[in-house]
Amino acid sequence: MKKILTYLIISASIFFLISCDKPAPTQLVDDTNNDYEVELLNKDLENQYYTSGSDTSGITQDLTGITNLISVSGIKITDKLRTRIFSLAQAMFFDKSKPIKYSNGKLLSYQTMIPGIIKFNGTEANIIPYRIRFRDMGMQRDTLVGSKYLLYNIFGGFPDPFYFSYNSSVSFEFTPSIGGNNISFNILTPQEITGSVTLTGKKTNHNLDVELNWNTGETKKISIIIGLIRAGQLSSIPLYRFRTADDGEMKIPSRLLNQIPLDRFEKIVFTFIRSYESYQGNGNNKLLVSSQSIHSLVIEIP
Repeated sequence: MKKILTYLIISASIFFLISCDKPAPTQLVDDTNNDYEVELLNKDLENQYYTSGSDTSGITQDLTGITNLISVSGIKITDKLRTRIFSLAQAMFFDKSKPIKYSNGKLLSYQTMIPGIIKFNGTEANIIPYRIRFRDMGMQRDTLVGSKYLLYNIFGGFPDPFYFSYNSSVSFEFTPSIGGNNISFNILTPQEITGSVTLTGKKTNHNLDVELNWNTGETKKISIIIGLIRAGQLSSIPLYRFRTADDGEMKIPSRLLNQIPLDRFEKIVFTFIRSYESYQGNGNNKLLVSSQSIHSLVIEIP
């Protein structure tokens, strides 16, 4: 099981980012241009306790502003040996009357709740504990937020019978525990994304150069997240997030890579994300519905 979870956490795609005691919005990097936008996701590369809920959802928003969340993903993780394929579905419902705060009173998150039964493509989702990790007054902390709904499928059959279909839809069903009406709808899924990376130069010479390519799709924009992995570590530290046209190619500005202290890291992760997002319902029943195709490539830094 540890090896299976390793495949999930090495993706640079994350739920939301906490990189210091007082989390701030990600910062726009100054060489953003008309072709792309780039954000700095993590200013402290020494801080490996940087994120709450690192996973492969493709959601990169701060969840404190979301009432409820439904996310489905088709995921590929490619390293030098092979490509591993996953399907993931999850749902989280937040109780805005039960905030979780830092010691200084700033909002960290809200407690989650389990309001009923959820099914994806007819399969009932499992209910599992949901914990977040964060820094508070310089201390590393881990707290149980509540529970969330989860289905995941690895290698085409284990452990849940949930399969993400690209350029199609995933059915969602919700049956409340107490009163209320049943809810059902289809979640549209994007075309599968497959990326490739051409990485030249050497980190010791500070002359790394990166070109990215992927199959074009029908979405106007895609996201590309760059993360770094230390020697002997499994999880990546997310560093940059790019938003660019879904036109199949992009060149990463060399300066953004070569200014990083890459001698401290062994691998670099490029995560391509093609996604759809929409809202269902309103008020306290409002749902952010997200579906995404994710391809992460894990490459040894030359």
